[in-house]
Amino acid sequence: MSKLDPEAVINLAPVKKTAMPTVGPGLLLALSDGFMLALLGWTLIQLFGSDTLTAEADLSQRALVTGLMLVPLVKSVFGIYSLGRFDYLERTRRTFQAALLSVAVLAVPFIVMDGFRSFFVEALSVALIGFAITYAADLLLVHGLMASALNWRTPVVIVGAGPQGAAIAEKLQRLPWLGMRPVCFFDDDDTLWQTRVANLPVVGSTDLLAKSPAYAQQAQAAIVADIGRHKKELTALVERLPFKQVYCLLGEGNVSAVDATYHNLHGSLALRVSVRPPTSYLRIRRALDILLSAMLLVAVAPLMLGIAAAIRLDSPGPVMFRQKRWAGGDKTFDVLKFRSMHINAEEHLQRLLENDPKMREEYMTYHKLTYDPRITPVGRFLRKTSLDELPQLVNILMGDMSLIGPRAYMPKELPEVGASADVIGSVRPGLTGYWQVSGRHRTTFQERVAMDVFYVRNCGLLFDFYILCKTAVIVLKGEGS
Repeated sequence: MSKLDPEAVINLAPVKKTAMPTVGPGLLLALSDGFMLALLGWTLIQLFGSDTLTAEADLSQRALVTGLMLVPLVKSVFGIYSLGRFDYLERTRRTFQAALLSVAVLAVPFIVMDGFRSFFVEALSVALIGFAITYAADLLLVHGLMASALNWRTPVVIVGAGPQGAAIAEKLQRLPWLGMRPVCFFDDDDTLWQTRVANLPVVGSTDLLAKSPAYAQQAQAAIVADIGRHKKELTALVERLPFKQVYCLLGEGNVSAVDATYHNLHGSLALRVSVRPPTSYLRIRRALDILLSAMLLVAVAPLMLGIAAAIRLDSPGPVMFRQKRWAGGDKTFDVLKFRSMHINAEEHLQRLLENDPKMREEYMTYHKLTYDPRITPVGRFLRKTSLDELPQLVNILMGDMSLIGPRAYMPKELPEVGASADVIGSVRPGLTGYWQVSGRHRTTFQERVAMDVFYVRNCGLLFDFYILCKTAVIVLKGEGS
């Protein structure tokens, strides 16, 4: 088989039309919002509506309509309906900003118009409820119904089959709510032709996309990975690609700002990244850590006693498990967990890794095992529900950890963390964090490190609130480690 005959590794039939209706995802989300807001309006009328048409009742109905109409209007201003296929973190940020703008819009007339204050209070209340309900409906639609429909996802080709190309292909395959479905790679390195990267074929050189319409019909957009390889040729490469949309990756971890924006500096494209000193935020977070961990410890004390008794009955050994974890610089601390493994687990692990090559490869990649025979029956339940981590509330109260933060790495893992340790070690490790709610055990070790760097560089109260809500959903669904 010739390397110049890539047709053998890809089906050249034109990509099928999407099974979704011709309605775009943005319009579909707008229709969903319209339905949810209409349902909210009907519910409020049934609960609080009056049969007699008085001036007060008429004013309340006008406030209801104003609040309902404000939601899709402000969401449109923030471009939320154009985010149908992309990250829910960005959707959360924009929805929060839209809600704040609504508060500001209604606060001004509330202050200056004495006779209509009740009108603006009712309108604002309806709008905020509407934002919450439509946000939940958007997530359900994008991350549930739409992400599960393979044909809804935009087929894309990836230009560059190197490490960055492989990383983004794996990410798009694992996270369907990003709305992109990689179909193949193109790379000018002929040693990669007719091989597979991230379980996708490397078809051939990028020239094939421009010369053969059959290849261009395989996708609707292109992703250029590792733009550093192309340097001055990047503009020419993008112009040569036969797609209306081309995404140029800046690289894994190179830019990690949630609120990064693009600026046109008279023909020069610039990426503005806001760097925010976290000093005040860390003080606020520490106060919240003390308050919330103390309250939670009191609330879950009976549950923790029950878990301790179950562990005692299940297998011999102590109730608590202590392990050294890194806390930045040269500092370490003993992380507390309910014991979920049989005693002498480390020795057992070494024997497993020495005798089972597949298990050794899995552990080297993920630092976890899908099925770990060291775990006890009660321990398996505790891990699935994340209840084994409840004693870490003591670590939080003592100041070793925070409720939300990067992963608490073991000292022996620091060589693999590499230069990112300087960034990650600048904040306390967390009981939960961005990587825990973004794939958890399905992510590789280096992906976890990249997500921890992303969190530290973008930490803030809104980001923490989002992680906390997502953690609650994962725990309720039983998607622990």
